[in-house]
Amino acid sequence: MRAVSRAFGLLAISVGCISSICAVAAQPLKGKAQPLKKTGTLWNGAPEEITSYGKTPTLRTTPAIAGKLGLSIQHSPATINVVSHDLMMQRGYAQAEEAADSAPGVTSGGSPGSPAQLLMRGFSGNQILVLRDGIYFGPTTMVNRPQNSFNLESVQILKGPSSVLYGQGAVGGTEDMRTRDPTFDAPHANALLSYGSFNTWNAGIGGSAPITKTLAIRTDFSRTSSDGYVKGADPHSNDFTTTLLWKPTDKFTARLSMDYLTDRLSTYYGTPLVNLSQTGGRVGGLLSSSQGLGITKASMWRYYNVRNAQASSVNATPTLHLEWQVTPNILIHNSSYFIYSKRLWNNAESLSYIGSSGSTDASGNTIAPGRIGRDRFYVFQNQHQVGDSLYARFDSTIFGMKNRFILGGDAYYLRFIRNRGFPNADYADSVSLASPEQTELGDFAGEYPYKKSPTTMVQAGLYMEDVLTIRDDLRLVGGFRYDWLSLNRQNYNQDGSYSAATSFKGHYNPDNFRIGPVFDITKNVSVYGVYTTGEDPPGSNLFLANRGQFTRLSHSRQGEIGIKANAWDGRFTTTLAFYDIRRTRMLVATGVDTVATAGAQKSRGLEWQGDLILDRHWSLSGNVAYTYSRYGSFHPSASVDASGNQVPDVPAVTANLWAIWSRVQGLPLDLGAGMRYVSSRKGDYANTLTLKDYALVNVFAAWHAYKGVTMYGRIDNIGNKRFIQWADTSYPDQVLLGAPRSFSISVQAGF
Repeated sequence: MRAVSRAFGLLAISVGCISSICAVAAQPLKGKAQPLKKTGTLWNGAPEEITSYGKTPTLRTTPAIAGKLGLSIQHSPATINVVSHDLMMQRGYAQAEEAADSAPGVTSGGSPGSPAQLLMRGFSGNQILVLRDGIYFGPTTMVNRPQNSFNLESVQILKGPSSVLYGQGAVGGTEDMRTRDPTFDAPHANALLSYGSFNTWNAGIGGSAPITKTLAIRTDFSRTSSDGYVKGADPHSNDFTTTLLWKPTDKFTARLSMDYLTDRLSTYYGTPLVNLSQTGGRVGGLLSSSQGLGITKASMWRYYNVRNAQASSVNATPTLHLEWQVTPNILIHNSSYFIYSKRLWNNAESLSYIGSSGSTDASGNTIAPGRIGRDRFYVFQNQHQVGDSLYARFDSTIFGMKNRFILGGDAYYLRFIRNRGFPNADYADSVSLASPEQTELGDFAGEYPYKKSPTTMVQAGLYMEDVLTIRDDLRLVGGFRYDWLSLNRQNYNQDGSYSAATSFKGHYNPDNFRIGPVFDITKNVSVYGVYTTGEDPPGSNLFLANRGQFTRLSHSRQGEIGIKANAWDGRFTTTLAFYDIRRTRMLVATGVDTVATAGAQKSRGLEWQGDLILDRHWSLSGNVAYTYSRYGSFHPSASVDASGNQVPDVPAVTANLWAIWSRVQGLPLDLGAGMRYVSSRKGDYANTLTLKDYALVNVFAAWHAYKGVTMYGRIDNIGNKRFIQWADTSYPDQVLLGAPRSFSISVQAGF
């Protein structure tokens, strides 16, 4: 409770600051100011023109994730956070998920079976949309992969439902990972080399060069590898991106890019929960359980998977963007893409403590009490997806008022083949709790032949966006989208026969809208309100749903109000948002291959972000989020009634704080520290398991050795805090530990 009080104390201070901003922001800027006209970015439409003086404030930037109207963060009726490439490099974020965690109220986690999983505003998994350069890849938890930050220009976060902007699959929020573009001014090069604890290596090299006056290229390659903080997990990835940018005239641009990623996810699936009355040796400060469960000292940092575990993928995504400024008032943009992905999992994923005699494994051997029973689960995936998006932007006046209107459509075809298998037994084998044997995968009766589930999804949508500038200080933003969605879900039994009982076809027509005003109290302070709906596939992974589990799409609605402001010549920027979300007719994953109807979920809360540059040496940044999230009527199993329960893994309070001291005592030295706080969470649907709160402190030092070359030293989790990062409800007998204290040293260069 003390930590929660501190978090709300920080929020109270921020609200007090906001109340005084209006007067401060209206004061003239000190010193000589030069006018600066902000014109816009190349993709996603040219933004609104804003004339400011001195430094361009963060709120005046135009993120791609805000939609195609080209609105700045200040004038978008939504909560938007952007983590730039430079900030990711400075803070040592190796992957996009770490960058997303720095936004208010965002947490990441999940097992290797659900990589790149985020949680926002009380929703997680497939209720969070993950994009790559604005492109939808498919169900988030099944197909998205962790992305190396070196190849990215920014990680952008949009909170709340965004079905109007991006179609299906977004309730809690949307993450868009934007790759780096070529530049025409001169050749540029970047490099990164890092080594740290657990034999962790990060390396990257990339550059941009103009080939001619109208053609430029950028290429980036990065690699991450590690033994894993649980030795044996052995994650690594290789990410190659290249982009050709052709701009023959000021009115036409073509951007052809390719992203090629190969990876092996961490194969640490968790640490088993045990009956402490039988084992003793409890590790304190991690969790509490009304069932008497816990984690023992003997199991900390143990690797319970098989020695030759697999969780790998190959992903290739070519894209083509074309943009044509037909007239000063008409712009046309088209995006085409193709996605090929091949993924493989083959592991011992589920871990169960055997508390009594009578259990046997797949070979008929008796499992002694006190051992850990393991399953086997393999999945082979092939995905092919082709899509196109076309929109036109029209600038005009209506009764003397400026108006920008977007009319567009998009469509994609997705073919997804999923092959999977389990042994014909509750447990394939077992290992010791304290010293798990390093066994091979092995073959077990009932695994083969695999069960095959090909799924075809075709979606087409028409959408409109509009911003009407009623007065210079008042805008009305709206949008509408209508979709045609066709789903053909097929299941085949192990003998190859078609399973008519579980297969189905469905045709759905969701329609969604959003509307909200944005009012400028001053040029630097804006307030907004927005109402948004979302009708889309029902929450859980659509490629797991079977016949009879849902007949109608899920429906969501959100109301949000907020304020965005900057003051003191752009040195202080702050945002504050209040929201209320309700979702009905939703599905929730209750196992690795099962879903259940959860009925409704409601979530409400507030989010605050503040960034302050005190002077040329000191800067502070922080955020606080409060989330209240509960289920409506929900029976995940015959024995569990979760109605009214807290949604698992959702912390009531999260907070982040960073401080940087630049050019210490006139030396080419920067010192920085960061703190992350996550309050307690529930670890199961029945709310019998509580994951304890935790606070992590990270520190770094940067030495600017030469122009463009910086050396970093970092210590993460300097207090070596033990904590639980995630409890996967599909694996109820285990939890995932967070990383212990670690160090790294790195060299970054940019020319």
